[in-house]
Amino acid sequence: MQMALAAAAIIVAAAPALSPSPSPAPTMPPVIERVRVATGTPQSMHRLPLGASLLDAAQLRSMPSVTGDAALRALPGFDRNRSNSAFTNYGQLRVSFAGAGNDRGVILVDGIPAQDAFGGQVDWAAYPAIDLTRAELLRGPGSALYGSGAIGGVLELDTFAPHQAQTPAGFLQAAAGTHDALDLATLATAPLSSKLTASIAATQQQSSYFDLPPGYQSPIDTPALSRAKLVSLKFRYAASSSTSIEYGYRGAWDYQQEGRPNYDFWRDFGQHHLTIDRSSANASLSANIYVRNTFVTNRADRSAAPGTLLYTQYVPTHESGAILQWTVDRRSGTFAARADARSVGGVSDQLSASNATSAYGSGTQHVEDLALQNTWRFRRGEAVAGIAGSAISLPRATVFSGGIATSIVPHTDRALSPRAALRYDLTPQLAFRASAGTGFRAPFLNELVHGYVIGPVSYLPNPYLVPERSSSIDAGLDWARGSEELSADLVRTFVSDAIGFTTVDATHQIRSNIAHTQTDGLIATYTHRLSACSSVTLSATEQNARVTAGEPATIGKKLPYVPEAAASASFDTRAGATQFGFTVAYLGQTFADDLNREPLGTSVVAGVRASAPLRDGARVLFSADNLTNARYLSSIDRYGPPARVSVGLILPFGTRATSCRHVSFPRHGG
Repeated sequence: MQMALAAAAIIVAAAPALSPSPSPAPTMPPVIERVRVATGTPQSMHRLPLGASLLDAAQLRSMPSVTGDAALRALPGFDRNRSNSAFTNYGQLRVSFAGAGNDRGVILVDGIPAQDAFGGQVDWAAYPAIDLTRAELLRGPGSALYGSGAIGGVLELDTFAPHQAQTPAGFLQAAAGTHDALDLATLATAPLSSKLTASIAATQQQSSYFDLPPGYQSPIDTPALSRAKLVSLKFRYAASSSTSIEYGYRGAWDYQQEGRPNYDFWRDFGQHHLTIDRSSANASLSANIYVRNTFVTNRADRSAAPGTLLYTQYVPTHESGAILQWTVDRRSGTFAARADARSVGGVSDQLSASNATSAYGSGTQHVEDLALQNTWRFRRGEAVAGIAGSAISLPRATVFSGGIATSIVPHTDRALSPRAALRYDLTPQLAFRASAGTGFRAPFLNELVHGYVIGPVSYLPNPYLVPERSSSIDAGLDWARGSEELSADLVRTFVSDAIGFTTVDATHQIRSNIAHTQTDGLIATYTHRLSACSSVTLSATEQNARVTAGEPATIGKKLPYVPEAAASASFDTRAGATQFGFTVAYLGQTFADDLNREPLGTSVVAGVRASAPLRDGARVLFSADNLTNARYLSSIDRYGPPARVSVGLILPFGTRATSCRHVSFPRHGG
């Protein structure tokens, strides 16, 4: 604690005052793009001291993806490039950034934590691709600013929000296609008074195909079915020129039926948030409060008797939290302080076919983070130093299995996570950057108390897990000239007491603390803005993420669900009123287990999306995903979607956009 106070005193002492800057900022090289997630304030990617990736609104609109996770396939550093949320069990929907491994990253959507705090998974049905307007990824240690969990990076997503428009504006979209595809959506914003604006995003999605690979098929199987709905409402009140208040509700409902009786799950998601932003010439203060409830019903059948109920699992969770961020920006530097606190409670109640309790787990958890960071700018670069203190307490947790109830001893885990970064401009076009930092992640409640079954394999919880701790270093070069940018970053991440599944026998795996893991990775990206309405983006990732100490059978083995390599190329353009986008991605070899006996294979997946004008502002939409019809595994028990082609209609109304690219930097969420 004395170390934390001393470090905090140094950073606060170096923080700039609140007085306005007396002179304008120095001239910078041409800006390729600006992101907020890396340092907490908008900054040119060419002038970042840390590696970052970006998908802007134009790039997201040009992709044929329906789900949010599939749209992120082209985001460099997003390891789950074969993610398939519409047809994957909810417990498998986890993330890894920059090769760090599952659950070692933070996702924020409109400033609010998006991972389920009980289980760690992401409910991607609540964030469909059409609702996303921007995706920014910090690649590398982020715990010093974002607190616990940000070992491998931080992904920040923006969604459709109220705009300042004189009249209602938006569009209706309907599309249908192969594999029973049906996609309906409306996005609209409207002024309700001189100071109050509102927005709505509503979507409905459906598709169907045979998703079970041979080892998980049965003679009674029919095509799997996936359905999802979203409603997002936001109201923004401009109290003054410097203060705004936003209330939002986000509700999502999804259902997956895997093609036979008693093999399905459905989930309800409801979230309320309140955001208050206040800004001045050189300072901003934001507060974010949210409440979220989720209820999952999951049914599994017997592998030896397909279609016969094995168990029904009920998983209700409740989460609430608050985030406060203050930044002060001057020519000489920026000071940022961020505090967050959240509380979660959840239950996993598993009932046998006869309705008897066969397994039960429950608990509550409290998370508190306080981060302080300062940036010093000098003539040819900048330096960043920050530190966060995290405390995660477990006042109550119970596991019932095999007729035995185990209560976990209440305890609190604490950690300090410092980070330092430097950027130095070798020339006006070429910048060198390097950073080092540490991270901390305590087990999610479900890792302690919640187990599940996939086919014949039982995945067991472990109430005796201890927190993960990490250290990372990275270095890179960034070259920018005019509308081009080329960057390459080397990343090395060490994790001690890493949490992952280890194999007990052929039908059992258990969550365990692995002694050490190490990831060595290289991420290279190239972006060329051909015009205001056209861009080309290329990226390639190679990483060696493996166990370096622990059980002899796992040493040297690759981390599950971290690809050995990945690459993508995308092109988006607008010629007059016609829009076109093309994306191709290489999905590198990935393993689904700790012993690397379950490879998911490699594949190349391509997609195209185009829209052209009709009469009276209407547009025809054509979309095709997985044009190569690659038959790849998205998880060990699911095939990824086959080739899917759809045709639709877009009906806009109200004010129409005139610019090709949209950049927004919401103040909330850091």
